[in-house]
Amino acid sequence: MRKIGININSDKDEDGKILEHVCKIINKYFPLSELFIYKDSINLHEEFSKELDLLIALGGDGTILRVARAIEKYEVPILGVNIGHLGFLASVEITELEEAIKNLQLGKYYFENRMMLKCTLPKRGEDNYYIALNDIVINRGTLSRVVNYEIFIDDSFYARYKADGLIISTPTGSTAYSLSAGGPVIYPTLDVITLTPVCPIYFGINTIVLDPKNKINIKIKANHEKVYLTSDGQHLLQLNNDDEVVVEALSRKCKLIKFDNYDYFSILRKKIVLRSRDCEGDNL
Repeated sequence: MRKIGININSDKDEDGKILEHVCKIINKYFPLSELFIYKDSINLHEEFSKELDLLIALGGDGTILRVARAIEKYEVPILGVNIGHLGFLASVEITELEEAIKNLQLGKYYFENRMMLKCTLPKRGEDNYYIALNDIVINRGTLSRVVNYEIFIDDSFYARYKADGLIISTPTGSTAYSLSAGGPVIYPTLDVITLTPVCPIYFGINTIVLDPKNKINIKIKANHEKVYLTSDGQHLLQLNNDDEVVVEALSRKCKLIKFDNYDYFSILRKKIVLRSRDCEGDNL
């Protein structure tokens, strides 16, 4: 690997000691590689990033999500290293970094391709689009009433929801907000899209699982109430009454680096299932 990028969440490394530690390990196993340092994903979207052979994301899940969106055009492989709280998306913990870099040098790794979503607002006539590795969420404002959503799948009418919001999720995002709203856990390398209502007024309205070739068109009927769109819970945009939101699978994939000892189900138990049980208290 000739060019290695390192992106760090600066809030989690205020004194720079973690970054210094990581650079020493990389220089030990890849002494001829150039290192390029990024902080908080600033300038990652620039065209130079496509020349990177690897990008190491140091932080929590939020850092990995931000990095994935920033470099989605270039499909640079991402090694997620958890120095945050949950770190469900990370491949390794910071304490396991040296072993991971050694395995990179030995070629003992593989790419796990994760589906991403693309969101556009056709009525606004904008060329901009919004990307998500986890989910696209449409939700009402804090004090607003429920919103009417008309949903079309491939231009065919599917349903009309009256609900607080909608979650359009990838398999990667199935263990995030979608799970909290009653959606299913989906194995992360599958190519499907889930659509889950948030607090619908009518019972019996559940998650629908769609083919990645399906295009979802959502028409907003908010009666001038405030409605917001977020991508991965990080990018916020206020929608207008009668706005339309189109969501479909992105043609490019997010490439996460994984190692032979990576066990998705073990991580799912430790970081999702067992943490849920902790909320139940000691009387089990």
